[in-house]
Amino acid sequence: MAESGSRYTAAPRGDSRAVVPVVGKALEAAIAVLFIGLLTTVLFAGVVPDHRAAVGDELADRTVATAADQIEVTASVPPAAVDVDHRARIDVPRSIQRDPYRLRYVENGTLGTGTNATGPVVVLDHPADRLERRIPLSLPESVNASGECNSASDCFVRASREDGGDVVVELTNGGESNEN
Repeated sequence: MAESGSRYTAAPRGDSRAVVPVVGKALEAAIAVLFIGLLTTVLFAGVVPDHRAAVGDELADRTVATAADQIEVTASVPPAAVDVDHRARIDVPRSIQRDPYRLRYVENGTLGTGTNATGPVVVLDHPADRLERRIPLSLPESVNASGECNSASDCFVRASREDGGDVVVELTNGGESNEN
């Protein structure tokens, strides 16, 4: 018997049926990569830097407030206390936006922008000017304060009084804490 016609015919050269799924998957992958690239660009160009700036501002505010509070608490030595030597650690972060900063006491610092009022203040000195802060202190007249500390190491505040004299409060780095 002679075969007159085959149910199966040879595929013509250049048949591209196998290429269609590959091209479709490649287009899907390209769209996914473009979407991820666009999302990353939007986040890192606008949203994330704004959030980091807001967090830095908030952290600077809390840091200087914590330092001022610890100085005021440590300086509140009862008048009846004769010999006092108390050292307390100030719990502040090592850096704000990856940069160390300095806390310092200023006897006659300006209390704010647009005012000539001066008084004792705690100043946060940061390499980024927008993160610098100052906060007024409320210390008794019998307290003499001074000093500064760098955030790269532990910050302490020390209050001492000898022989019933004035209380001396000093902001320092290092040392052992004798707080309870």
